[in-house]
Amino acid sequence: MANEWDEYAKTWETEQATSEFASHVFEQLIKQTSLKGKHVLDFGCGTGLLSQKMVYAAKDIVALDSSEAMIEQLDKKELANVEPVVDELTRGLVAQHPAFRNQFDIVVASSVCSFLPSFSETADVIYSILDNDGVFIHWDWVAENEGGFGLTQTKVEHVLTSVGFEDVSVSVAFEMDTKQGKRSVLMGVGKKR
Repeated sequence: MANEWDEYAKTWETEQATSEFASHVFEQLIKQTSLKGKHVLDFGCGTGLLSQKMVYAAKDIVALDSSEAMIEQLDKKELANVEPVVDELTRGLVAQHPAFRNQFDIVVASSVCSFLPSFSETADVIYSILDNDGVFIHWDWVAENEGGFGLTQTKVEHVLTSVGFEDVSVSVAFEMDTKQGKRSVLMGVGKKR
């Protein structure tokens, strides 16, 4: 299943910004929730930088990415309690793949949601696979306006609320220097009650 992200896989972790983004995300994640003993979905896991940081606390992690080449890089890390899955997050996958047999306590997505064809449809699937009291936390670049690169705080609040999440909060989590200048990263958090 070739996709546009495959070409970045081999050099993904050589970019300083990629590792820096994952470190900031992990810092924010552990401020939001405990990973101890949790069943986690790392949605859009890429080469597994975030999974690698979560592996020591989480009970287990399903690492999902649509790029086979990214998952190949993750496989090389040989993380004991991480199950890599190459696919897109759809209702069909959830219904058929054994990795999705149990509900998740936490779903994380690091710089993923703004690239989805339909953030709303995917958020609805994520809501359905979370256990009660489960949490969805994602980080994406802040868009200057609707239709721009990234997501706006208004869009994230609307999508998370509309699919059923409660205690929704959206905030600027951190800033990073990029080739395009300083960019803000938002963190969207929704809980399933």
